[in-house]
Amino acid sequence: MGVKSFFHFFWSLMKTNISNVYALRLNFWIEMLFMAINNGFFTITWLILFNKFDVINGWGIQHMILMLGINMCAYGIYAFCFRGTADYLAGYIDRGELDTFILQPKNILLNVAGSKCSPSALGDFASGVLFILFSGFATLAALPMLLLGIIAGALIFLAVGIFIGSLGFYAKDTEGWGMQIMNIFLSISTQPGSIYTGFIKTVLLFVIPAGVLTFLPVEIVANPTWVGILAIIGITAAFFSASVWFFYHGLKRYESGNSFGIRG
Repeated sequence: MGVKSFFHFFWSLMKTNISNVYALRLNFWIEMLFMAINNGFFTITWLILFNKFDVINGWGIQHMILMLGINMCAYGIYAFCFRGTADYLAGYIDRGELDTFILQPKNILLNVAGSKCSPSALGDFASGVLFILFSGFATLAALPMLLLGIIAGALIFLAVGIFIGSLGFYAKDTEGWGMQIMNIFLSISTQPGSIYTGFIKTVLLFVIPAGVLTFLPVEIVANPTWVGILAIIGITAAFFSASVWFFYHGLKRYESGNSFGIRG
């Protein structure tokens, strides 16, 4: 699949998801509203904490709001565009439903990833934009770094989703505990990046890529350096490439459940 056809197919998937959301637009607005409210209450906890301690290892409330904003935007993009990975891929594998995607002459991974979307994710994205605007770091000069942080974060969420979903190739019934892994990752990536130092910070950069969602994006926005920019690009590219390899390596092991069908 060439680059042009790849993006054409991706846009077709997005149009399908948007049409499905529009068909249930009342439900969409309700889900988006409650997600935004949930994000607001979650943030109140950190506002109270930073009001008490003012600074946590060099971070003020502005840094925390910026981190949460980038994180929410990144997760919103991932969950709206590629929810078919962590949430559904392992189930497709266990039930033999992956055959439906394999039979189609399209990019299998993109087809699976884009097969589902979360309407409430747009509430995450909208919340993230507001958080960034109120962080004090939203300037025209900072825009390239903000976009880099959001795109890198979305790719990291996607990579983790692919890893989790692809566990179904290597073990049975991974759907439940795979989602627990995603929840743990989300929990780690929504803590103040400044609390991670030394060995733990290294682990969160090179083993569990939560650093791309916590301290790295804040660093390149607040104090951009070539080291930070190359680090976030390099780590994101490495983890995403590894997740794609993990998926296709597992695909070779896939034993068909003989469940054939045609997906609309």
